[in-house]
Amino acid sequence: MSEKLTTPWFRVVLDDDTEHFVRASNIDLVAFDLERRRRPHWPAVDDAPMLASTFYAWHALTRTDAIAMPFADFQTRALQVEGIQSKDYVTEVDPTQTAAEPE
Repeated sequence: MSEKLTTPWFRVVLDDDTEHFVRASNIDLVAFDLERRRRPHWPAVDDAPMLASTFYAWHALTRTDAIAMPFADFQTRALQVEGIQSKDYVTEVDPTQTAAEPE
């Protein structure tokens, strides 16, 4: 079933060098919409995509008990929040692999 999901994956690196991979689900995206209603100064997703991505990642990591910190702390501790294609994110390229030959 998870192959059918199109919700985003994130790679998060915190200031203590921990790295997390997490997939946001509908509840994480809805949580952002609800939080925006409580914080009228927050911009819309299209106007602040990094804020939205950071919130999605934080909410998903909190929901899955991977982290336990308020969003304000997460914003300052997250060195990188990166949208990725899947949890099979390649962090290093194997230098012994040869490139494909052109046809």
